[in-house]
Amino acid sequence: MIELKDYFDSIGHELNVSRYKKGTYGESVQANDPFKKGADFQIALIGIAESRNAYGGCFDSGNDIIRSYFYNLAEIPRIKIADLGNLKLGKQVKDTYASIKFISEKLLKKQIIPLFFGGSQDLIFPVVEALNEMQQETELTVIDSKLDILDNEFHSNSFLNQIKNKFGKKTLISLLGYQSYFVSNDELKEGYKFNWNLCRLGSVRNNFTQIEPVLRDSCVVSFDISSIRQSESPASSFSSPNGFYADEACQLANLAGLSDKLKVFALAEYQEEKDIHEQSAHLCAQILWHFLYGVSQRKSDYPKKNLELYKKIFVKLEKIDSDLVFYENIENKRFWVEIPMNNNKTKIISCSENDYQKACNNEIPDRIWQNISRYLK
Repeated sequence: MIELKDYFDSIGHELNVSRYKKGTYGESVQANDPFKKGADFQIALIGIAESRNAYGGCFDSGNDIIRSYFYNLAEIPRIKIADLGNLKLGKQVKDTYASIKFISEKLLKKQIIPLFFGGSQDLIFPVVEALNEMQQETELTVIDSKLDILDNEFHSNSFLNQIKNKFGKKTLISLLGYQSYFVSNDELKEGYKFNWNLCRLGSVRNNFTQIEPVLRDSCVVSFDISSIRQSESPASSFSSPNGFYADEACQLANLAGLSDKLKVFALAEYQEEKDIHEQSAHLCAQILWHFLYGVSQRKSDYPKKNLELYKKIFVKLEKIDSDLVFYENIENKRFWVEIPMNNNKTKIISCSENDYQKACNNEIPDRIWQNISRYLK
């Protein structure tokens, strides 16, 4: 970890450990030096202030305000976190991207989860780049009110376009919480052409049970706080009267943390100058806390456990030539399904009990059919 130290500014003096009571993160996190040899932790907290490629122009991320609220929250047992500080900005934006990619690679190779907060959402691009170089496929879930494929220029409102252009179908993208009046038909058609999983705000809010498998399969989650309604969080880059409620945002973060596959979580688009009463900073801290709580409650399910340990169920469907094979962990009622691919290969994806019940009634749930269409051509 010593080689990473030069990439970060030290945490401000105003966040001194003496300000925080026992049992809070402020009391525990700063007591340890994350860069010393042999430092042991599972999650790295990283503040980012880079916003030069933000669609509406640069803004102040206020990382230390979020950090101060986070430090006042109760420490969660069973997981060890370290605060690496705030990432130093590069001379150019591309230098910051290079730093994020390098840091992500270093941490991921040590099985440490980078927990980024601050900056604009385009900063997830170098993270995806790092993961795609380390594995065959990357499953990215974006929580956002818009579909960020606005144009071919690279900025925070078009970063998905750049991911699509560079990685194609190697990166599987899900968008949770988009609002129809912000997304054109052309944008939707583009997303569906690449078999992206696009879920409207109402669909997510009305059925978190169906969203849980999407987050369970995610390697990366990028959370734009603009997806939260303005009354709950006013200090974002694109605040709107509609969106997720604060408790729903925390629930999504918790479900992301629960995923045994998730390797990176990022919270973006907080703008300090709009946060008159620091309500958004407080909420950002609680979102980070709920993500950590989710990590502490992980089930060590597939892929950490062998599927042979689960109940195997064959379901015959008229629309496809072969049976669909479901797996059930009878201890927690979680389901997975085996998707047929070309060359007699298969892929395992997460699903819900409701998906299994639909298959038993000879219906193919949308997400399962979407994956069959993606892989069986």
